[in-house]
Amino acid sequence: MISAIDTCRVPAGRLRGAGVDLLDQQRFALAARRTGPAWLRRIFATTEWDAEQLPGTAELAHLARMFGIKECVVKVVGGLPAGACYRDIIVGRADTDGVRLIGLRGELANDHRVVLTGGVLPADDALGPDLALCWAVATEVEAAR
Repeated sequence: MISAIDTCRVPAGRLRGAGVDLLDQQRFALAARRTGPAWLRRIFATTEWDAEQLPGTAELAHLARMFGIKECVVKVVGGLPAGACYRDIIVGRADTDGVRLIGLRGELANDHRVVLTGGVLPADDALGPDLALCWAVATEVEAAR
């Protein structure tokens, strides 16, 4: 498990915060099936997921991991401010190391001048097939010299 952490690259700069979340992917999928696409539209921006129908199993697992990263961001920034929602946290596509850039909009963007990155550590037999360890870190934006 340590080697998986060692391969994750985050932007240079002073660490401002970190968050982790143990995600139960089956529980997320159950909630999505029970509540339908309307619930997913409240969580994900159209750039992350744009569908009128409930996604299939593989896409639900992907959305669950993105939700876990969003949960980590909420921990990093100290909670959602009034008027903010999960759709204000935009989880980008994974690079070759599985690290994702995270964008903020609205009140979150105004309040936090940091670079956010996050990801999901590879599945580990110790966690079980339905659990995923999600993470996010915030580093200070370094001023150009």
